[in-house]
Amino acid sequence: MVSPRPTLQHVRVRQLWAYAYRVVPPPPADGLGKIRTLLDSENAFAYEHARAWAAQLILEQRSTQILVVSDSPTQDGAVNHRLETELQRLDAHYRVTDPIAIRTPPQNTEARAPLVHPDGLAPRVLPLRRCSSC
Repeated sequence: MVSPRPTLQHVRVRQLWAYAYRVVPPPPADGLGKIRTLLDSENAFAYEHARAWAAQLILEQRSTQILVVSDSPTQDGAVNHRLETELQRLDAHYRVTDPIAIRTPPQNTEARAPLVHPDGLAPRVLPLRRCSSC
């Protein structure tokens, strides 16, 4: 006899965290190539190793954002060091937000889950902190 597939009630979803690097002013367009390559490589590495880690460049006129979603709130991992080293190589001034937990919605609702700060507060604006080299 084949065992039944788990229902949605039994599927555990890993806790995800989001944070962002804000680069002001944005680095020159020709400097973003290495950052794009680094992010693509790190995204692929995380996927291959069944980790939840993804980053996306968000380009704006006055700033560049690098949005990171991860399965850990720590920001001192090797991937962070590689990204920050590349930003420093570009002489980019950046700040990093505190990580916020991405809550999963209750099973029986269609409501969108709010973003929650690790201490349980729901901030309206993500707090920025200075990087050590700025």
